Amino acid sequence: MVPQFIQGYATAQGTSRYAARFPDLRSARHFRRSEHVPGPHELWLSSIGIGTYLGDANDASDRAYTEAIAYAVRHGINVLDTAINYRNQRSERNLGEALKPLIEVGEVARDEVLVCTKAGYMPFDSDVPGDPGAYLRGEYVASGLAPMEEIA
Repeated sequence: MVPQFIQGYATAQGTSRYAARFPDLRSARHFRRSEHVPGPHELWLSSIGIGTYLGDANDASDRAYTEAIAYAVRHGINVLDTAINYRNQRSERNLGEALKPLIEVGEVARDEVLVCTKAGYMPFDSDVPGDPGAYLRGEYVASGLAPMEEIA
Protein backbone atom coordinates (compact mmCIF):
# COMPACT_ATOMS: atom_id res chain seq x y z
CA MET A 1 0.00 0.00 0.00
CA VAL A 2 1.53 3.33 -1.07
CA PRO A 3 0.75 6.26 1.26
CA GLN A 4 -1.26 9.08 -0.29
CA PHE A 5 0.20 12.37 0.99
CA ILE A 6 -2.20 15.23 0.42
CA GLN A 7 -1.02 18.73 1.26
CA GLY A 8 -3.32 21.32 2.82
CA TYR A 9 -5.80 21.85 5.61
CA ALA A 10 -9.39 22.90 6.25
CA THR A 11 -10.11 26.62 5.92
CA ALA A 12 -13.09 28.84 6.70
CA GLN A 13 -13.57 29.59 3.00
CA GLY A 14 -13.26 25.95 1.94
CA THR A 15 -15.58 24.52 4.59
CA SER A 16 -18.14 27.24 3.85
CA ARG A 17 -17.97 26.33 0.14
CA TYR A 18 -18.44 22.65 1.02
CA ALA A 19 -21.46 23.32 3.26
CA ALA A 20 -23.03 25.48 0.54
CA ARG A 21 -23.17 22.42 -1.75
CA PHE A 22 -25.63 20.82 0.70
CA PRO A 23 -28.36 23.45 1.19
CA ASP A 24 -30.83 21.03 2.77
CA LEU A 25 -28.27 19.87 5.31
CA ARG A 26 -27.15 23.43 5.97
CA SER A 27 -30.72 24.64 6.62
CA ALA A 28 -31.21 21.66 8.97
CA ARG A 29 -28.19 22.93 10.98
CA HIS A 30 -26.13 19.86 10.05
CA PHE A 31 -23.19 22.21 9.47
CA ARG A 32 -22.09 24.31 12.42
CA ARG A 33 -19.42 26.94 12.83
CA SER A 34 -16.54 25.78 14.98
CA GLU A 35 -16.38 27.55 18.33
CA HIS A 36 -12.70 26.82 18.90
CA VAL A 37 -11.41 29.25 16.31
CA PRO A 38 -13.67 32.33 16.43
CA GLY A 39 -13.58 35.02 13.78
CA PRO A 40 -12.55 34.73 10.15
CA HIS A 41 -10.98 31.31 10.70
CA GLU A 42 -14.20 29.62 11.84
CA LEU A 43 -14.81 26.36 10.05
CA TRP A 44 -18.16 25.03 8.86
CA LEU A 45 -18.12 21.44 10.11
CA SER A 46 -20.63 18.64 9.76
CA SER A 47 -22.37 17.80 13.03
CA ILE A 48 -21.29 14.18 12.60
CA GLY A 49 -18.01 12.82 11.36
CA ILE A 50 -16.64 9.50 10.24
CA GLY A 51 -14.11 7.66 12.38
CA THR A 52 -11.64 5.02 11.29
CA TYR A 53 -10.61 3.37 14.56
CA LEU A 54 -12.13 -0.11 14.57
CA GLY A 55 -11.87 -2.95 12.10
CA ASP A 56 -9.49 -5.67 11.08
CA ALA A 57 -6.15 -4.82 9.50
CA ASN A 58 -6.91 -6.56 6.21
CA ASP A 59 -7.63 -5.76 2.58
CA ALA A 60 -11.40 -6.23 2.89
CA SER A 61 -11.60 -3.69 5.72
CA ASP A 62 -9.36 -1.33 3.74
CA ARG A 63 -11.78 -1.42 0.80
CA ALA A 64 -14.78 -0.92 3.08
CA TYR A 65 -13.17 2.04 4.84
CA THR A 66 -12.11 3.70 1.59
CA GLU A 67 -15.62 3.33 0.16
CA ALA A 68 -17.28 4.55 3.37
CA ILE A 69 -15.05 7.64 3.60
CA ALA A 70 -15.71 8.58 -0.03
CA TYR A 71 -19.44 8.05 0.43
CA ALA A 72 -19.48 10.19 3.59
CA VAL A 73 -17.60 13.06 1.93
CA ARG A 74 -19.91 12.94 -1.11
CA HIS A 75 -22.96 13.14 1.17
CA GLY A 76 -22.13 15.99 3.55
CA ILE A 77 -19.61 14.77 6.10
CA ASN A 78 -16.44 16.85 6.23
CA VAL A 79 -15.07 15.79 9.64
CA LEU A 80 -12.74 12.81 9.22
CA ASP A 81 -11.06 11.15 12.21
CA THR A 82 -8.03 8.89 12.00
CA ALA A 83 -4.65 8.19 13.63
CA ILE A 84 -1.41 6.51 12.71
CA ASN A 85 -2.07 3.66 15.16
CA TYR A 86 -5.56 2.89 13.85
CA ARG A 87 -5.40 -0.50 12.17
CA ASN A 88 -1.58 -0.41 11.87
CA GLN A 89 -1.45 2.78 9.78
CA ARG A 90 -4.05 1.43 7.39
CA SER A 91 -6.81 3.86 8.39
CA GLU A 92 -4.71 6.94 7.58
CA ARG A 93 -3.81 5.39 4.24
CA ASN A 94 -7.45 4.53 3.50
CA LEU A 95 -8.40 8.13 4.18
CA GLY A 96 -5.80 9.28 1.66
CA GLU A 97 -6.97 6.66 -0.86
CA ALA A 98 -10.54 7.94 -0.51
CA LEU A 99 -9.73 11.66 -0.69
CA LYS A 100 -7.12 11.69 -3.45
CA PRO A 101 -9.41 10.72 -6.35
CA LEU A 102 -12.20 12.98 -5.05
CA ILE A 103 -9.76 15.89 -5.03
CA GLU A 104 -8.30 14.98 -8.44
CA VAL A 105 -11.70 15.06 -10.16
CA GLY A 106 -12.87 18.15 -8.29
CA GLU A 107 -15.61 16.56 -6.19
CA VAL A 108 -14.01 18.04 -3.08
CA ALA A 109 -11.08 20.32 -2.33
CA ARG A 110 -8.58 19.68 0.44
CA ASP A 111 -9.55 22.92 2.21
CA GLU A 112 -13.17 21.70 2.51
CA VAL A 113 -12.51 18.79 4.88
CA LEU A 114 -11.14 18.62 8.40
CA VAL A 115 -8.81 15.67 8.95
CA CYS A 116 -8.25 14.92 12.64
CA THR A 117 -5.29 12.68 13.36
CA LYS A 118 -3.05 11.91 16.31
CA ALA A 119 0.67 11.46 16.83
CA GLY A 120 2.92 9.92 19.44
CA TYR A 121 2.28 6.27 18.67
CA MET A 122 4.76 3.87 17.17
CA PRO A 123 2.55 1.65 15.06
CA PHE A 124 3.23 -1.43 13.08
CA ASP A 125 3.20 -1.00 9.32
CA SER A 126 0.16 -2.71 7.82
CA ASP A 127 0.42 -6.06 9.66
CA VAL A 128 1.44 -7.18 13.15
CA PRO A 129 5.01 -8.52 12.89
CA GLY A 130 6.01 -11.90 14.26
CA ASP A 131 8.38 -10.28 16.77
CA PRO A 132 6.97 -6.86 17.78
CA GLY A 133 10.01 -6.01 19.93
CA ALA A 134 12.43 -6.66 17.06
CA TYR A 135 10.23 -4.59 14.75
CA LEU A 136 10.25 -1.67 17.21
CA ARG A 137 14.03 -1.83 17.65
CA GLY A 138 14.69 -2.09 13.91
CA GLU A 139 12.10 0.39 12.64
CA TYR A 140 12.42 3.09 15.29
CA VAL A 141 15.55 2.65 17.43
CA ALA A 142 18.14 1.39 14.90
CA SER A 143 16.95 3.93 12.33
CA GLY A 144 17.49 6.76 14.81
CA LEU A 145 13.85 7.86 14.88
CA ALA A 146 13.52 7.27 18.63
CA PRO A 147 16.06 6.48 21.34
CA MET A 148 15.08 3.39 23.37
CA GLU A 149 15.06 5.41 26.62
CA GLU A 150 12.29 7.62 25.22
CA ILE A 151 9.98 4.73 24.38
CA ALA A 152 7.33 3.86 26.96
